[in-house]
Amino acid sequence: MWRPSNASGRYADCARVGALEDSRPLAAAFKIGFALCLAVLLGTAQPAVAEEAPRQPTLSRSSVIVVGVESGIEAGRGIDAMVRPLGGRLMRAGDLDASVEVPSARYRDFVAELSRMAELRSEKVTTTDTSALLADAMAEVQAARAARQRREKLAGVARDVNEKLTVERVLEGSSSRIVSAEARVRELESRAAVVWVEIRFQTEGKESIEPATLPFPWLDELGPARLANPPDHVPSRSLELRALTDFALSLKTSYVHDAAPLDGTQLAMALAFDMRVLGEANPVGLFGGMNVALGASQGFVYGLQFMGGVGMPIGRRFAFGVSSGPGIDGLTTVVPFGLVFPVELWLGWDLFEWLNVSAWGHNAWVVGSDDRQSGSAHALFGDELSVGLALVLADRDSFSSYTQRRHGWLFGAGYRELLGTEMFELRLGYAGIDADFSGSY
Repeated sequence: MWRPSNASGRYADCARVGALEDSRPLAAAFKIGFALCLAVLLGTAQPAVAEEAPRQPTLSRSSVIVVGVESGIEAGRGIDAMVRPLGGRLMRAGDLDASVEVPSARYRDFVAELSRMAELRSEKVTTTDTSALLADAMAEVQAARAARQRREKLAGVARDVNEKLTVERVLEGSSSRIVSAEARVRELESRAAVVWVEIRFQTEGKESIEPATLPFPWLDELGPARLANPPDHVPSRSLELRALTDFALSLKTSYVHDAAPLDGTQLAMALAFDMRVLGEANPVGLFGGMNVALGASQGFVYGLQFMGGVGMPIGRRFAFGVSSGPGIDGLTTVVPFGLVFPVELWLGWDLFEWLNVSAWGHNAWVVGSDDRQSGSAHALFGDELSVGLALVLADRDSFSSYTQRRHGWLFGAGYRELLGTEMFELRLGYAGIDADFSGSY
């Protein structure tokens, strides 16, 4: 029984071969066309009965071996030198694994050599029977060769150029089938002749020993190097505050006990931003800051103040500054607009690990508003008085180089005298203190 292959494509060739010139006799045209068409169809057929399979089974093997080594790179070099005398070759080598091909007959010798070079921890061999695949490939080779022989016998039948081109095309297809089938046979035979081995390296981590710590720090400084080169002086192990930035964003609520001077206004709320900066001080540095406030009550609350002066840190956790500068503030329809010139004393104290305290007080002159003149009963000088206290509840972070930060919640209170009345303030917000130090640890 024959099975035609790609017959539909071949019928077109038969039709072209059978279409002979009109000058030829009809009988000759029919004879040649029928012969070539039959040859094409029979040549592409495959025998239904395959060749007898090889008696000995053909086996393809692969292996995965895990070994313990100190260095994967060194182990790869050793495997390359070991596998060559056995007739194998190193396919790939890395820090964690390697791949080799070993002749099947020398595989056990390779495992024995490998176990002498490194610690053999596991071995897994996988075997695949490829006998049926090899038998099919060999049968395909024989069928392709037989088909080519039959087509070569018909090559002399073609009489014109078209017929010869058709026959040559059919012969080329047969040659391609033979080459492909023979390559498949060689691949299966080569797979059976060698074992593909994947070697995985396992390296042991070296135990780390923590350095010993002595009970007293000064013991670390003893030794021949210290005795041979004694220091000229004992180095300082303290840090001194040199620069500071203190900022706060808060919601400020103001309450007036006697609201008559303010046309009955008792409550006002404003969003306030305050900042104080002490520049690099050694021992005195520039100090300044700003206040901004926007809010509402019976009118629009506003305030903008800029100040500059000098400041000084004391020790590691305390600083103060004195400053002055122009500003404006007021409450429309209630507190008249005025140009304010305060003199402020500011104190900052990093009191505890979890608490920073800021305090300030200033007396101010007000220019441009007669109603706000002499509006404070307790001011040392000027027209208005203001004092305040702010607590920042947050832990200090660890030192990053010579900088330490504290950011967290702010709770504050204030007192102010203006227009002959008293105003009390409460603040709630977020604040941050960044401190820079100098010295040595």
